[in-house]
Amino acid sequence: MLLKKLKIVMVGPSESGKTLAANFISECMNIEEASPPKPTQGVRIVEFELSNLNIDGKTSKIDIELWDCSGDHKFESCWPSLRLGVQGVILMCSPNTMHTASRELELLYNYFVSQTKLSPKQCVLFYNTADDQEDIDSLNLSSTFSKVSQVAINLKSGSNKLKVDFSNYVASILQVLNKEG
Repeated sequence: MLLKKLKIVMVGPSESGKTLAANFISECMNIEEASPPKPTQGVRIVEFELSNLNIDGKTSKIDIELWDCSGDHKFESCWPSLRLGVQGVILMCSPNTMHTASRELELLYNYFVSQTKLSPKQCVLFYNTADDQEDIDSLNLSSTFSKVSQVAINLKSGSNKLKVDFSNYVASILQVLNKEG
């Protein structure tokens, strides 16, 4: 199965850095130029091409449709539309959302991954931290997340590590979908 476009939703508690990450991954802006974020109203879709992906030994490119979803539950009525046709889910949290993250991430995982019958390999948890060494274990996540990749990212550093982590994640989605197809 040769995909041309991949739909990925990015969800997580409010103020976890989803919009900043989406902008950086899609090269809409440099982290250094970022202004203070404003809460996303519902959803915003960022489209871009990801090139030079290594999928099963072949170099590929794919169009990405990244759905940057609000963490505000007043938009929960939109969730059925957001998850329609989803092929990947990025869960995002940060130290300033830790007090609600465990419960919130469980709810989002259940709704966007389990109920849509996605593989855990089609999901990744990005933990947005100011210090790459900060411990993801402090989130006290349930065993649900034992098969989900958990990646510490640092949006403040502007490092390209996030782009590499995102590319690796997209490659893992494509490998899962190629095996199914």
